[in-house]
Amino acid sequence: MVETPADKLRLEINNLEEKIARMERDHAPLQQLIGMIPDGLMVVDGKGIILFVNPGMAKIFGRSATEMIGRKYSDPRWRFRCIDEERIEEDPVFGWIMKAGQSLADKSCVMDAPSGPKKALLINANPCFDVSGSIIAIAAFVRDLTEQLHLREENREIRNVYERLTQYADEVIIHVQADSGKVMYINEAAHRIFGYSLEEYLADPGLAMRVFHKNYVKDWVRATGALDAGMDVLRNLHVEGVAKDGQTVILEFTAIAVRDSSGRIEYFESLGRDVTVRRFMEAELAKAQKLESIGLLAGGIAHDFNNILTSVFGSLAMARMDVAADSPAYQRLVAAEEHCERAKTLTRKLLTYSRSGSQQRKTVSIATVLRDATEFTLSGKNIQCAFNLPEGLWSAQIDEGQMHQVVHSLVTNAAEAMPLGGAIEVGALNVVLTAQQVPSLRGGRYVKWYVRDQGAGISGAHMKKLFDPYFTTKQMGSLKGMGLGLAIVYSIVKSHEGMITVESTPGDGTTFTVYIPATNGESHEPKPAMTGKKPSDEKHKVLLIDDEKILLDVTGSMLVHLGYEVATATSHDEAIDIYSQSKEANAPFSLVIMDLTMRGDEGGETAIRRWQSVHPEVKAVISSGYVHDPAIEEYWKYGFVGAMVKPYSLTELKGALEKILAEKRNEVVPDMFGTAGK
Repeated sequence: MVETPADKLRLEINNLEEKIARMERDHAPLQQLIGMIPDGLMVVDGKGIILFVNPGMAKIFGRSATEMIGRKYSDPRWRFRCIDEERIEEDPVFGWIMKAGQSLADKSCVMDAPSGPKKALLINANPCFDVSGSIIAIAAFVRDLTEQLHLREENREIRNVYERLTQYADEVIIHVQADSGKVMYINEAAHRIFGYSLEEYLADPGLAMRVFHKNYVKDWVRATGALDAGMDVLRNLHVEGVAKDGQTVILEFTAIAVRDSSGRIEYFESLGRDVTVRRFMEAELAKAQKLESIGLLAGGIAHDFNNILTSVFGSLAMARMDVAADSPAYQRLVAAEEHCERAKTLTRKLLTYSRSGSQQRKTVSIATVLRDATEFTLSGKNIQCAFNLPEGLWSAQIDEGQMHQVVHSLVTNAAEAMPLGGAIEVGALNVVLTAQQVPSLRGGRYVKWYVRDQGAGISGAHMKKLFDPYFTTKQMGSLKGMGLGLAIVYSIVKSHEGMITVESTPGDGTTFTVYIPATNGESHEPKPAMTGKKPSDEKHKVLLIDDEKILLDVTGSMLVHLGYEVATATSHDEAIDIYSQSKEANAPFSLVIMDLTMRGDEGGETAIRRWQSVHPEVKAVISSGYVHDPAIEEYWKYGFVGAMVKPYSLTELKGALEKILAEKRNEVVPDMFGTAGK
């Protein structure tokens, strides 16, 4: 059978269809694979017509493959251009490749179609050439980086915010390795507060252990292990560190444990707030409250003790007058009076400690007080003193007697720290403090003065108790071993709105530093002293009021011995009746001596108003064991003509009453009798 042309054509068609079917079978896995690729694949012919796009490319452009195939690559709906640093011209990518005949590798491109969001793309494209070297197609691989770039930008912004916050925060931020304790990162606050830079920590692995105790990180690891699962945050951790200048810094930390993939704690991110000042203020407040409580107790004890001493003083004086001077009993009575004087000194210390806020202030040169008190204290001692008191030191409004006591106590301690002799330094300077520059002090002008010795120094254990009342390292049983000296110093300085600090290194001496507010130029003038009028020879009548029977008996006997006619009363009602009867009998009393505090009756400062409403002419003297009560210190403001502080000896009682009676009409304010320092 002869094969016709039609038969040949049919045979070729069948062969071709078989080849196409075979190709489709062979390429089916490839087509499936291309369809699964999330990135875009695109083929453009030499005339710029899109021949092929995979589903990934269609998704990137937000178009269907059918919509794109057969159209120009330069269609604005899917045109993209390169934007990297080499800056290819503004032509679409395929147009540039057509002109240059070059490939593109990892070029950043942007697609900003009129409709739809802006896209960031990464493209790799290669031209295909025919035998004559002409471009017949371009194959491109396109990756959509839009979301990644957004995430990268967000991460970059988050990182920038974190860096700004950590770098400029007032809180200390430290990253420390859990196993070694090595510091990996610090912020500016940590650098500022402790004085060490990150480079210093990294260069010296042992530095962190000198700044922070090595057990802190170990304790954090142990504490984190005790937390519930998934809880890796430790709060309210108090950490002490040593700064570059040697100062102790207290931090309140929050520590976050950061774990590796195996769950092991790799390092701690620690956020700490400097609470050094707060802890200092809390300690100062607690100390002040404790001192105030003990002060109230001490004041009450001293007052009652003074009443007892008044009776003892009077009884001893009266007994001594009944004994011959050459009798052994006479010498014992004199010795007993001397011991009473020592007890009187002790009660004055207790009262000064309990009520150091009551003061007679005036503008005084601090330099003069320092020099005079130091020279007086060191007189006769084998201690040399170097003064560093520059010209122009500011003055201060102080109670001069109390500040003398402060200097005396500090210089005495300095001298006793050097029993074999030595030298101390006393100096002062003007300082202007900003708020919180020195904890617990307001900003302003201060005179800063110090006493420095070369003694054995003070141990750390003793430093914490140094200003506690009744704490002493001296042998107890004497006035020097009562533990009141520095407690009184602290109380006096605080009452002057100042502050006292101590620095000491065992074996290298001790320095006490005092800050006292400088004066603003105002002066507190002392009250005028009484002109010395000689008392008349007339016999004066005295009415004595006290709720203590023994005090009435003893003080009454002392007054009788001094030549006074005496009447006594245990209440103001009884005393007013006695006074009125004597007045009606034309035998008035010259003086009324009344106790400041009366059990079950009015106190003196209240009773005097009732007395004056009934008897305006009354001349009343207030008496008390409270040396610093306002009614004692400024008695004239309350209507009294004088004040007497218990205990008093027979000689002191005689001198006080003669002074008071000498000023019949109270023309000037008489001096108060019996106060500390008089």
